[in-house]
Parts: sequence; C-alpha cells; structure tokens
Amino acid sequence: MQEYDVLILGGGTAGTAAAKTAVQAGARTAMFNDGELGGLCILRGCMPTKTMLHAAHLRHEAEHHRTPGVGTASLTADFTAVMANKDEKVARFKRAKISGIEGGGYEVIDARARFTGPDTVEAGGQSYRFTKGAVIAVGSTITKPPIPGLDEVPYWTSDDVMALTSIPESVAVIGSGAIGLELAQFLSRMGARVELISRRPVFADWGESVVGEMDRVMADEPNFTSHAPGTPVSIRKSDGGVVIQIQNEAGEKTVQAQHLLLAAGRRAAVDELGLDLAGVEMEGRQVVAGSDMRTTNPKVFVAGDASGERLLLHVANWEGTAAGKGAAGVAAVAPVERRLHMSVVFTDPPLATVGMTEAEAQSQNIETVAAEARFPQTGRAITMDVAHGVMRLVASADRGEILGAQILGPRADDIIHAVSAVMYYRGTALDMLAMPWYHPTLSEVLLSLAREIDAKVS
Repeated sequence: MQEYDVLILGGGTAGTAAAKTAVQAGARTAMFNDGELGGLCILRGCMPTKTMLHAAHLRHEAEHHRTPGVGTASLTADFTAVMANKDEKVARFKRAKISGIEGGGYEVIDARARFTGPDTVEAGGQSYRFTKGAVIAVGSTITKPPIPGLDEVPYWTSDDVMALTSIPESVAVIGSGAIGLELAQFLSRMGARVELISRRPVFADWGESVVGEMDRVMADEPNFTSHAPGTPVSIRKSDGGVVIQIQNEAGEKTVQAQHLLLAAGRRAAVDELGLDLAGVEMEGRQVVAGSDMRTTNPKVFVAGDASGERLLLHVANWEGTAAGKGAAGVAAVAPVERRLHMSVVFTDPPLATVGMTEAEAQSQNIETVAAEARFPQTGRAITMDVAHGVMRLVASADRGEILGAQILGPRADDIIHAVSAVMYYRGTALDMLAMPWYHPTLSEVLLSLAREIDAKVS
C-alpha cells in the first residue's frame, strides 16, 4: 500500500489544476492518468476545433462576404493540409501542457484508478491510500441518445472528425450544442452537405430573439439544412449511408446522408469508479458536491467534467483549484464562482453568454429589465456589412445591476468579457454609462443598451 497526502484521479484540465494546487499547499501528491496526457481541450476539443474553424471561416468569407466593390472567390481547400495544421498546433499545445505537468512537483501514474474504500484506490494492480484527500477529475464521455436503430449503424463522434483525412460528401449531425454546431459548420464550409438534427430549437435556452437570429444564420449557410426542432425517431443503414426519420410539428420526414455524426453531449465518466465504495453519492449522472466541490465523503472532492455540471475549461480550472485546496486540507476554501457562468459557441457568428437570462432571473423571483439591439442596425456593424446578430443585456429592475448578457454576433466571444467585468464588481447600467467606450466599436452597443436599461430603472 503506497501512501500519498493527495491523490488525483484524472490528468486533464481539472486534474492538473488540482494537483498543482495541492502541491503548492505542501501536499505530497500523485495524479493518475490513463492514456495520452494533455486533456480533452488540447487534444480533441477547444484548440483543434478552433484551428479547423478558422480555416473554414476564411474559405467561407472569401466567397460569401457582403461588401460591395470587393470581388469574391471560391477558394480551394487542401483538407489534408488543414488537418495537418491542426495536428501541428495540437502538438505545440500538448508540449507546453506536458512541460507544465513535468515541472508540477507531483508524480504522474499511467493508469486509471478506482476507489476500493473511503480512503483507498487501486490502479494497475497497485493499492494506494490518501491521508488527506482525493479529487475525482476523470473527465467526461460521449452521450449516446436512445434512438431506435442507432446501435445497428456506424456513426462518428467528435474524435472521428478530428481524424478525418478527406471531406465527406454529406453528414447528418445529431445534436445542436457547441460540439455539434461547430463541427457542422466546419464540415459544411469545407464542402460537405450537412443535415442538422436537434430535438429543440438551436440556442433555445437563450431566448426567442437569439433563436430567431440563429435560424436566419442557418438559413443563409450554404450546404446546410437545419431540422430543428425535430426528434429523430429511427435510424437505419442504407446503400448510401444512413437514413433518419424525424418527427416534428409538421409530421414525419426522412433525412439521408453518407455519414452520421453523434454530438448529443457528454456526461461524467464515473462508471466503474467505485464511488459507492468511497461513500460518494450521485444524483442521476451528477456527483453530489457542495460549492467547495466536497462530495458526501468529506475527504473526496470532484472537479471538471466529472462533476457533471458545466463542462467548460475555465470552470474546470476553478473547480480543480478549489478541489485541490480542499483535498490538501487548506482551511476556508472559497466557493467556486457560479454567478458569472460564461459560455461560448464558436460558430460564425459566435454566441457568447454570461450570467442569467430574463427567464432564469424571474424563476428566482428577480424582477428584471432588458434591452436589445440587432447588430445590422448598429454603427460599426453597418460599416462591416454585418448581416446577422443580436445583443441583449439583462439587469435587475430595482437598481439596474447587470445580471447577464446574450450576444450572437461578430466578436461576441471577446465582447462578453466587458459584461463579465462589470458583473464581477456587481456593476449597474449607470456604472456602464460612466465608463469610457471607444467609437466606433462593436462593444459600444453595450453603452446604448445600458442607457436604455438605466432609463427603465430611473
């Protein structure tokens, strides 16, 4: 039985953040990682997809921009070179990540660990005990929806798209989350015909104006057909690939494609982890944990995708840091930040959100006011010939405190941080009016929205 102060189960973003934090707190730490080091974001997630999307967006812009007087061109795409560039970038990011791990001061054990008791784990035939604490940071796995016939047809996951060597003729994509939308747009802009299937309207969680704007975006997208909302009721193989039956309000229709991409989300990869032996309870697919990431076993913490909550890298870093401190016995660990939850979908245009929607605020009995503007009707966007986009700001009705924002439009992934900064300090619309805003910029639309909100509060 080998003993450590802290054991980390998983070597991705959350696991390495937890291990680093535990070492900094003086704990003798070991981290278990089975397979390739680097984490999902670097190897098969955030970074490779953004590299791929950049190439696809360049190609699309050349042919479909809307600026008069400038010609258009149909650019060729060397798909092999595009994917090789992605691989080169991944290798670069991976080297940097591994360099940080190697200098982290903790031991890395190449094996998947499972609990054998409340303070013990087993990995690779060896038993280990943690004297202070442990962190569950085992990441996530792909969700497979219960669609009749799915088990009988071949399908791709996002990992398979990362390994493509040529662009397919056509792909049916099931799922309209970040993964599904980003890969669907990449494939369509690289030349594949894409059929998007989603049970719910795209971006349904973010309000009618965002849903309507995204519908217009997808309608203008070449090689792209949205079947949202539409429930897939059956799937079968055909000579040309797959056939999917979809049910919606208008009835039933058939979608055919050469390949099927399953992008219906991810879930915590906690199967066969021995959580019951550790006294760690679950609610559905989510590990029960407090705001300090402590589970029902007071010595065991959870972080990152394994928490089953918000599967985002910056959240994994927050949770990993809190879990690492808790496992190392640091007193009075600050709760993980939840109020400023931010998300981005890197489509073109991107969707970026922070905080609450009006509906979410009202569900908590918070009276709200809001303001909204469409990008094509705002100054800088007009000069850029922007065709689509909407920006919405939500505030409390009593004092105008900014509660959230939803931005679908150019550079939304950067603009959202201006709102996040205001919210961090619990700023109001009046505070935003006192801030300097450079003209002409896309960000200054927030100033006009703040002015409208302040008038409603006053």
